[in-house]
Amino acid sequence: MTLSQQLLEEQEIAYEAEEGQYTEEIDRLETLPLAFEDGSWSVEDVEWIVRWKSSRSIGYFERNGPEEVKHLVDDALSANSVSEKVNILTRLDGVQVRMASAILLFVNPDRFTVLDWRAWDVLHENGYLPDEMPDDPSVEDYLLYLGVCWAIANEYDVSLRTLDMALWALGGDE
Repeated sequence: MTLSQQLLEEQEIAYEAEEGQYTEEIDRLETLPLAFEDGSWSVEDVEWIVRWKSSRSIGYFERNGPEEVKHLVDDALSANSVSEKVNILTRLDGVQVRMASAILLFVNPDRFTVLDWRAWDVLHENGYLPDEMPDDPSVEDYLLYLGVCWAIANEYDVSLRTLDMALWALGGDE
């Protein structure tokens, strides 16, 4: 398969049909960036993101105290670099690099995308990424992935979120 603007836009529609939380996801993508920007976000908002990305992680995430979540997320929001943001978020129980990328998506969907094995596989199979995704991706792996996604979104004139949804849909079954 060759990526194209048409294919990516068609697969965004397929994502909507496949993803059970699509409506709430879209609602959260419209409200959470502003909440993170103005400081009105809640620990429950972050818990929702954790469940959205991987419900298996919620038990680990719930080990964090609300003050710790507030403190570390605020620190990540004020950090200057992507790697610093990810490193801070991964200090939370239940948050590894992939989960940190999901939190960042809801902070700014125009700048961040979710590190996901389905999407990574599509990019690897199409020659955009040299290797398969590691079992435990590093911050550097996310930076590579994010840079590739920025370039592809720019090349095919689609939003980063459209690309993310399309790659997830193209990645097939979990």
